Amino acid sequence: MAKDNFFSSDYAPPTAFYFAVKFAGFPDMDCSFQEVSGLQVTLGTEERKEGGENDFVHHLPKPPTYSDLVLKRCLLHNSKLTNWCKNALEDFKFDPKDIKLQLLGANGGSLASWSIIKAYPISWELSTLNSTSNDLAIETLTLKYRNFKKD
Repeated sequence: MAKDNFFSSDYAPPTAFYFAVKFAGFPDMDCSFQEVSGLQVTLGTEERKEGGENDFVHHLPKPPTYSDLVLKRCLLHNSKLTNWCKNALEDFKFDPKDIKLQLLGANGGSLASWSIIKAYPISWELSTLNSTSNDLAIETLTLKYRNFKKD
């Protein structure tokens, strides 16, 4: 890309505030979130010394590890998502869901998307309740998942 075209109207760097989260099996689920974090994969390594070579070490890849997915939104009363979390966290009835996370462009089209496989809740948190502030009550949902793939 030519330097003088970088800021043209044909190219706009993606912004992180316009995104969509969709749970498989819940087409009409209330999935509006103010923040999504934790989409991270790390490939560890294991050191193996070369036999007979004291000054050389092989670094072999280990299976990837995935961070927890954290979703934040305004607390909603009696939502399908809340019931899904309640079933897992209170009743120990797990129903893992696939999730599609999409980064959207200015026109609403998908710029990038990720498929998050077999997610289930491991933590639910309510923000601090404070009688001297006028903040919204925010619920934080932490999910464990098998893996994710960039679509």
